[in-house]
Amino acid sequence: MSERLRRSRRVLAVQSQLDKLAEWCLIDLQSQAVVLGDQQRGLVRFMSEESALAGIFSLTMMRRLQIIAERLAAIAAEQEVQRGRHLDERSRLRRAERIVGTLESEARRKVALLRLAESIEAALQHGSKASRKLTKPP
Repeated sequence: MSERLRRSRRVLAVQSQLDKLAEWCLIDLQSQAVVLGDQQRGLVRFMSEESALAGIFSLTMMRRLQIIAERLAAIAAEQEVQRGRHLDERSRLRRAERIVGTLESEARRKVALLRLAESIEAALQHGSKASRKLTKPP
């Protein structure tokens, strides 16, 4: 195996890990958004119940809703950036896969050509011995 193929395989392994990392980061942001959305819905539900406690804590709950809304907006922006990173990592991964595939096929072709050359050489050597036997007088 050539050094170039070994290096390309290492790059492919690292690129695969980077792709997974970018995907996990995106999943983490999505789960954070789900948790904050649940908190937001819970606060809105609590405020809409018209209980005496809701009236007492309405200012605090409104501030909390505002903080949650701001955080959701920030997470949405982070998700867009992370989606772009993930797409970049995925394209780098595909490029590395293509390079490794090309190098592997080149290596297989070189091995096949070497075997063919060896077979031809062996056939020629065997053929020359057989032709000497035919040309010798009895």
